[in-house]
Amino acid sequence: MERTNVYLKNFTGTSYEVGIQIGNWILSAPVLLQRALLPPDTYPHDKFAQITALLDEYCPGINEEILGFSDTVGVHAEQILFYAMTYLERGCSLMAALPSKTENRHTMMARNYDFHDEMEEMCFAYTDIKGKYCYIGSTLHLFGRGDGINEHGLAVCQAGNGLPVGNFEGAQKPGVTGFQLWIVVRSILENCRTVEEAIRWTMDAPIGFNINLMLADSYDRIALLQCIDGHKAYEILDSSSEKTYLTSTNHTLFEEIKPYEKMVIENSLIRNRNIEKLFEQDRRISKEDMKHLLSAPYPEGLCCHYYKEFFGTLRSMVFDVTDKTIEMTFGSPQVNTWQTFSVGMLDAGEIPALLPQEKAGPVFYNIL
Repeated sequence: MERTNVYLKNFTGTSYEVGIQIGNWILSAPVLLQRALLPPDTYPHDKFAQITALLDEYCPGINEEILGFSDTVGVHAEQILFYAMTYLERGCSLMAALPSKTENRHTMMARNYDFHDEMEEMCFAYTDIKGKYCYIGSTLHLFGRGDGINEHGLAVCQAGNGLPVGNFEGAQKPGVTGFQLWIVVRSILENCRTVEEAIRWTMDAPIGFNINLMLADSYDRIALLQCIDGHKAYEILDSSSEKTYLTSTNHTLFEEIKPYEKMVIENSLIRNRNIEKLFEQDRRISKEDMKHLLSAPYPEGLCCHYYKEFFGTLRSMVFDVTDKTIEMTFGSPQVNTWQTFSVGMLDAGEIPALLPQEKAGPVFYNIL
């Protein structure tokens, strides 16, 4: 059993002021500061100009936020690792259900986020930037977001689709030039109110990461969008739909983009079948049903403790979109307490999270 700390933060003000707040936090955490920076003159200036221009168009304000951060920590903005990682993995499980399928008759969404704690800042934050929608969600590389729900009740979470894509050793190069997942999620939370608005933004935006994006809103709509090598497809469900739920793990489900899929890992199919098995039951599904599935150990459930192999459950989350809340655990849901958060200021500080350490069997990574 290992232990880590989770940071609860509030970021409020103008974009530049939020950057200063992040900078002051990171200056007090030298390990996080080291992870956030590149050596001087590492990132090509022409690429820096391209990514900042693209971010101004699709995620306006984030460049000013990073400028506030870089001014505070005393480096040039071109040294911020976020830029190099953004312009262009993890294993996660996603599900969403309409009120007609849930016990409390609310629109619900849930997910497990699986990765390596030493590659994360382990921060969950309330963000309220002037001119943007406010929201709560998990930070990625300080300035990105991996999941969350905003003031209008639009909830979003993501999973990787197929082979990891990125600017790091072992990842495949992106099939198209575009954004990493954390810009997609952040931009949706800050700028969209509904599932339809989020789908329009995502269909228009250049996305280099192979992403499975689950969405739900307070108008009782849910959606799944999948992108692989720049090819996109989506499905939206509402009260008139015969189907009542959506699922996704780490492979492609839509026939029109399956030809671009290079490989499928067997554990992704097994996890998706586990979710489908729950929702195919002839009854309404409760929040406790979802929490049980998220907490049950693989292969019967979705929880994994393979942190050293980049496949350990770091967050389990149940979104009640109707109530605009997230009930979640930090670290493994088998040994950590569920906590509930609403869209608003958090009780800032640090909390411990327990990470049981296990090793995956060789068949876990079978490629089909």
